[in-house]
Formats: sequence, structure tokens, C-alpha cells
Amino acid sequence: MSLFIQSANSLVSQLSQWVGAIPVSSGVNASAYNVSTGVITCATNPSSVVDVGDFVAYSINGPFTIVQAVSAGSLTVNDPDEVWTNTTFPTAIYKLPTTAAVEIMSCIQFAELKMRTLELPALRSDPYDIANPSVLTVNAQGLAPIPTDMNKPILFFQETPPTNAPPGGAGLGPWIMYDRVGDREIIRRRMIDQLYVRPFGVPRVIRASFSEVGKNYVFTPNPGENTVIKAYYYKTFPFLFSPTGDVLDPIVQSNAVLSSFPEGYFYGSLAAYYDKNKNTEEAQKWNGRFDDSYGLIEDQNYKGKWMGGDQHLTSEFQPREYRYSFK
Repeated sequence: MSLFIQSANSLVSQLSQWVGAIPVSSGVNASAYNVSTGVITCATNPSSVVDVGDFVAYSINGPFTIVQAVSAGSLTVNDPDEVWTNTTFPTAIYKLPTTAAVEIMSCIQFAELKMRTLELPALRSDPYDIANPSVLTVNAQGLAPIPTDMNKPILFFQETPPTNAPPGGAGLGPWIMYDRVGDREIIRRRMIDQLYVRPFGVPRVIRASFSEVGKNYVFTPNPGENTVIKAYYYKTFPFLFSPTGDVLDPIVQSNAVLSSFPEGYFYGSLAAYYDKNKNTEEAQKWNGRFDDSYGLIEDQNYKGKWMGGDQHLTSEFQPREYRYSFK
């Protein structure tokens, strides 16, 4: 089976081969596998040689699957790649040395810490998602809680009429784009919020401001209580092997970064591994490959932001005066 990096298990399998972690025989044979429960029935007691968190396989070359539970006569594995499904039984069980598995998993987490601020397309929220749109609901003070998965805001905008719009003009706008300003500036604008002119019933996009205050975003001019603001932002991602709280899928085997940027995980983990083992030359090499691979994505990301439409390096949202006029 080809070791395409499509899960946390396959990532560990690839890394173990690359760094030379040599699998060992556990001395235990598997006699059957239950696809629905992930339980491998063992001919002898595996508890003395296999621990929870170890990685096991039916071949010395892998691919390996992580062990979730150990009992006197079985192992429970998390196997999203269906490695054990088509295995011929009985078969011997091989495992990665526990120390090697722990070291590889710690290096994966260091790579994730390095990648936690990536701006990948797969990490963008969707304010137009019908089932679960990313929106903020403002209270009477113009505050909305910062989403728990917020990494970096891109754009907030309001397409629905404010709740404090007068009767008769509620269906005409304005539509509001919110620009992020500094902490000091948002407090100043907040203090003169009541002096803002609020044109209702005007079919025009106007500009407003937002910033962080404590655990909330504050919007000014105050759009009014229960106003829904669409939120477009970069989201955080769950770390691999972290708990999910789901009985069927108890640990994270994939996320948006692994599915769209697997080379980042691979290069970043190897850089952390060789840095940990005091091999500066190899660590720098893999750091360089990580930077080069993400540099291509970053370059396209910025081109996508600034080179759409007429290909000019300007934006509809840059000018501080209206670009279009009805005069």
C-alpha cells in the first residue's frame, strides 16, 4: 500500500521510514480484525509488549496504525486508511519502538506550533455556508464575542439592515464593510459613536471600523442589538492525535492543513526532528524546504488578494473616499 500522507497514521509511517526508525516484532500474532470496532484479536496477550500510543502494522514496512486500547486478548486501533481491513490472517504484528513513536509525535506537534498562523485557503471560513455560516451577532453595546476558532480576521461585512434602521428604508441598505483599526483608535471612535451620521435607505456600501476589546470585537458605528455581521477569517485547526470527544473517531486523524498542505507537516516535522537530534545542517535543509513550499502558497495567496479583476494592485476597499458616485 502506498503511503500517501492522508492521515496522521500515514504521516508517522512516512516519517519513521525517513528517519530510520526500525520496526520490531512484538512477538504477538493477529488472528482477526473487526472493521466496525477497530479491534484486532490476538493469539496471545499483547499487554506486556504493546502500549497505548504505540504504532503497529502487519508488515515491517508499515503502514502503521495507532493503538487506542490494549486488553489481554486484543488491540484496538484507529485505522482511517483501512490498513487492517484487507489483511490476510493470521499475521505477525510489528510495532515502532515506543521511544521512536513518542519522538516522532512530539516533532509533529512542534511542526504544528510553527504552522498555527498559516494563511491557507482551506482554513478560510465561509460566511455564505447555508448550513453553518460564519457570522457574528452584535449586542446592544456593539460587541460580539470573538469566535473560538478565530486565527486572523480577513473581512467583516454587513448585508442585512441594522436593527435600528427606521421603517421604510430597511430593505435598501446601507451595506457596511468593517475595517480593522488599532486598539487605541477603536476606543476613540467608540467615544464619538453617537455623533456618526447613519444614512438609511441609501443603496451604497459604506465603511465602518472594528477591533478587539477584551474577548469581544467592538463595531463602530454601533450597528444595533442582534445585528448579524458576516465574518470572513482564517480559522485555527485541531492538532493531530488530539481528542475529539467523538466515540467513533476519538482522535484527530486529519485536518485542513494536512489535507491541503501535507508537505508542510512532513518538512516541518523533519526539521524539528533533526533540530532535536542536534543535526543543524539537516534541520536547516528541511526548514528551507518548508519555507520554499509555503512560499509558493503565500505568493498565490497575495496574488489572489490583489490581482483579481482588472489585475491592478489596488483594492475596492482601500480608498477612504467613495470610488463610485451617483452624481
